[in-house]
Amino acid sequence: MLSTLVLLAAPTPSGASPTAAPAPAAGGRGVAPALVLLSQTPWVTAGQSFDLHLRPTTSAVPTSSLGLTVAVYSCLSSVSGFDQSVTTGPAGDPLSSTSAPIPVSGLPTVAGGVDLSLPVVVGGSSGGSSGPYAIHLVAVGEQCQSFPAGVYPVRIELVDTSGGAVLGSFTTHLVYSQAAASTQRLRAAVVLPVQVTQRASRAPSPTELLARPAAALATPPTAVTDAVAATVATVATQEPSVPVTLQVSGQTVGLLGEVGRTGTVSQLAQLAATPEVHELTAAPYTPVDAGALVDAGMAGELGLQVARGVQTVAGATDRPAPVASSGLGAWVSADPLDAPTVTTLATFGFRQVVLPASDVVSPPSNGSTTQPFPLAGTRGTSLVAMASDDDLTARFTSDPGNPVLAAHQLVAELAQLYYERPNGDTPRAVLAVAPSSWPDDPAFVGALLASLDGNPLVQAVTTAQVFALYPDPAPCRSGCRLTGTVGGGLPTAAIRVQRVRVNGFATAAVGARTVAQQLGDLVLGAEARGLRPTQQSDVAANAGLAVDAQLGQVAVEGDQSVTLTASSGLVPVTVVSGASYPVVASLVLSSDKLLFPNGETQWARPVTLLPHHSNVVYVRVRSRASGVFRLDVSLWSPDGSLRLATGALSVRSTSSSVVGVILTAGAVLVLAVWWFRTSVRRRTARRAEEAGATGTGGHGDGSGTAGDTSDHDAAVPS
Repeated sequence: MLSTLVLLAAPTPSGASPTAAPAPAAGGRGVAPALVLLSQTPWVTAGQSFDLHLRPTTSAVPTSSLGLTVAVYSCLSSVSGFDQSVTTGPAGDPLSSTSAPIPVSGLPTVAGGVDLSLPVVVGGSSGGSSGPYAIHLVAVGEQCQSFPAGVYPVRIELVDTSGGAVLGSFTTHLVYSQAAASTQRLRAAVVLPVQVTQRASRAPSPTELLARPAAALATPPTAVTDAVAATVATVATQEPSVPVTLQVSGQTVGLLGEVGRTGTVSQLAQLAATPEVHELTAAPYTPVDAGALVDAGMAGELGLQVARGVQTVAGATDRPAPVASSGLGAWVSADPLDAPTVTTLATFGFRQVVLPASDVVSPPSNGSTTQPFPLAGTRGTSLVAMASDDDLTARFTSDPGNPVLAAHQLVAELAQLYYERPNGDTPRAVLAVAPSSWPDDPAFVGALLASLDGNPLVQAVTTAQVFALYPDPAPCRSGCRLTGTVGGGLPTAAIRVQRVRVNGFATAAVGARTVAQQLGDLVLGAEARGLRPTQQSDVAANAGLAVDAQLGQVAVEGDQSVTLTASSGLVPVTVVSGASYPVVASLVLSSDKLLFPNGETQWARPVTLLPHHSNVVYVRVRSRASGVFRLDVSLWSPDGSLRLATGALSVRSTSSSVVGVILTAGAVLVLAVWWFRTSVRRRTARRAEEAGATGTGGHGDGSGTAGDTSDHDAAVPS
């Protein structure tokens, strides 16, 4: 007897409602395919239907010519078989399939899609059927061990009934369960990032950077922050009882506040208040490659990342920040690690680490699931490690245009892992860590968490709960050696330069701790693993511009001339501060021709600059000569690492020195003696000449004597 095609949504298992998905997140996660899965029944039990909510997106063919074909294949016997069903399609002949396309125009239209409800019948005829359609699960060769329980690939195709062309298709999975309530379910820890990586803004002005140092970073598109907000809302409001681990970056928390997403921050606080369900890891301030930082000799930067990230998230969620002495929990890494990085993480206070399975040689396992093991660092340090499942990680990005389908494929693979060793005696666990390249996708998260809510085969847990399942790490037969090569390419020189400048500013601007912290956050932003090296360099350069904007508020008044009328005097040095905070600095003066109180040509003294004030410092100088001399002025941070301001003054000395006076007086005295002696010689010589002239006139010829006698006689009266 043929089963009838049910057009209206059939009842679903208790606690297993079809996982509806919102419209694709703004900003797009890929080009929408011709056939999109909006929701499906996550698992089916006896007497239930397999319900699909689909949206045909093609506009090239009229709806009246669209049809759907369905083919169900044998349940899978291995995890590798599951991978094949996703990557290359189901193998073999279908167990059950439609003999003719189901007209789309005849299906109920609900919420922008059509409903297809397929009754599931165990046993009965197999293969194609004419007329109305139902799924027949029948036993065939190489069947899964728990038939009819198992994971069945389902191929859905959208066809043009007028010509038979396939317009779109995908493979999903029907999970059939007969598990008792007391079954030993597979533990699955899902790790989701709440992270946005910010690039450098283009040509920020000093005014913008002064008002808000975060202006050095570009605000991401609204679609990106909307997706983050929707993801958090999905966890907090739609599925609040499903355990999940969140990696929340401090930079993202700050960004959400800046763009008006305070409600999202409040939801994060709500999640942080339920640590038994929602674990917020001790994540870095911005997502970083820990191995790359340590390998570049910047372990200190990694420490700052952790400390600032923990502090920021704890402050935003109003929760006490974890401290290293009591343990920071697990470091969750999507990147390879090496032994020095393991040691560094242990030093910071991490007790566990989650790393990709591909990064460690033969970690202990229970079938295809993971177990904890000791991971050795250097100098005898070690952490307890667990390997995340690389296949599950790949599911996050396997079909960005069809996120609900990708989520259901992930859950179906978890079911396949359960059926590998169903209802075992010991607990089995896996970790599904979103890759670092995965953007927040609320449609994916909604479908994933809804499929885990009440799942009879899979129990959602946090990473802390997974580690707690295994109090004793399993031994490593091959030593659990790390095989991955840590990344590189960081602009280490630029990062170090800006870190030194920020630290120097912090020692000077003692009253501007918040500003110094914001500048330091910019340097941390330059280390984000989601940026290319050139983009990291751009962020570091903008961090430098933000420091420059703060330093631009302090200036030495130059182009001034000071006149000294004595050999020594006070020179006023004026430093203007437009900052809103006091600045503690070291004032350094130097000149080749001036001596300072220490008797040297260079001198320094500590100064405190008052905010919004012209600060005048009087310095006594002594000139060694008269003339005009340059006086260089520098203002340095107290630790001497950062020059805050620089300038120069002109000092004119009009006084004479003692030596100069003595030399001048001596020169005058010598000149006077020379003049006196010269004058005496000249007078003596003149007298001698005059005397010689007189002697010649009295003893010459007789006329001269006569004349004289005649004159004498004439002068005497008769």
